[in-house]
Amino acid sequence: MEYENKELCSKCGGRCCKKSGCDYFVSDFKSIDKNTILKILETGNVSIVSAFKFEILTNGKEVVVPILYLRARNEGRGIIDLFSMKKRCSMLTSTGCSYNLEQRPGGGVNLIPNEKDCKPLNNPLDELKKWYPYQNLLAKMVKRYTGKTVDMVLKSDVEEVFYEVLSEKFDGVDKLEIADISRCLPDLVKYYPEEYIKAKNRKNNEIKLIRNK
Repeated sequence: MEYENKELCSKCGGRCCKKSGCDYFVSDFKSIDKNTILKILETGNVSIVSAFKFEILTNGKEVVVPILYLRARNEGRGIIDLFSMKKRCSMLTSTGCSYNLEQRPGGGVNLIPNEKDCKPLNNPLDELKKWYPYQNLLAKMVKRYTGKTVDMVLKSDVEEVFYEVLSEKFDGVDKLEIADISRCLPDLVKYYPEEYIKAKNRKNNEIKLIRNK
């Protein structure tokens, strides 16, 4: 089993890297504290992102619980990138990844190359759960950089994704990512109905302006 095969990746052209930057694992760090997070974010190569966990409360209400973690920064995305359509990894060059195998985020090392595509060695969901103890710390980092709570940033991000999908603004977004977003769109509308209405109104107002010119 090879963790890295530059010949295979060269033939592929870095398909997984073109879809998105790879996730950091908790095990990529000797320790995780405020200084650790600030230091890596200051490189400009890393974003705080989130994965969605759907839960049903005891009162029957269905809610979205964001799981915050770190990921190699995508092109055109900010340091705080809680929810967006993923884009090409900013660390991908014409000769491959900017990082050597030792520097590479765990999510990238975890992808084992083969002739058809890359497959994860360890379950990514198991690795994501290891970020649970650091949610408060990462939420404070979100507030530090944006002045807003995680919930406020997420609502804004989700509205923007709705708007981009409705407007078919897919520049720089891989076809696989477009397919992924399309599949989760009904759930997003269900959990963020107000944001969907706002995005739809933005799109409709644009159409009216174009017609009135």
